[in-house]
Amino acid sequence: MNKIIIAILILTVVALIGLAIYTFGPMTKKTTIRVNPVSLKPAGSEKVTVDNQSVALVAYHNQDLPENFYTLEFPKDWQVTPGKPGGYALNFGKGTGTVDLTDVPDNSTLELFVLSQVEPRLKKTVSNYKRIDYRRLAVNGAEAYQLLYQSLHTKEQYQTVQTYIAGSDQAGIITFTTKQNEFSALSSIFSSVTHTFHWENK
Repeated sequence: MNKIIIAILILTVVALIGLAIYTFGPMTKKTTIRVNPVSLKPAGSEKVTVDNQSVALVAYHNQDLPENFYTLEFPKDWQVTPGKPGGYALNFGKGTGTVDLTDVPDNSTLELFVLSQVEPRLKKTVSNYKRIDYRRLAVNGAEAYQLLYQSLHTKEQYQTVQTYIAGSDQAGIITFTTKQNEFSALSSIFSSVTHTFHWENK
């Protein structure tokens, strides 16, 4: 009987040591996700016509996060800088933009995520939030949802368009913000840029 108790105690101690190593040891170190230098290098360009004007678009291949590689094109005169890994920060003189990736919960759909989580959060965090439009669309074969809204910042009205693009792992989010009186003139180029987005792993 004593041998059995000793054996159980030894197994328990070994198990506890193993758990401690797993919990506090080197296996707990998470891989740091960094911006891949490849993601910041322009990779070819093309000219397109937007509202009867020729616009040079420069392609970027974002390869920061495995399973979430994508290509997106921006006007050559836009300032493109790294955002969070998997994204970009954009400055185009009359406004700003971002490209980001986000997890969508497994128990949700992209549309439900936008309507039940994203928009309620915007209503709480954005000054004078007002939805202007919401629509479903397709971006290079991927399911997408677009939210257009107004906000107030330093007593000026701004307009923002956010497009959520479904992916096999994460969803892409493309956001453009300008002063309200500038938005109409830029909406076509925003749409053109958004529709250059495509997942590279599909």
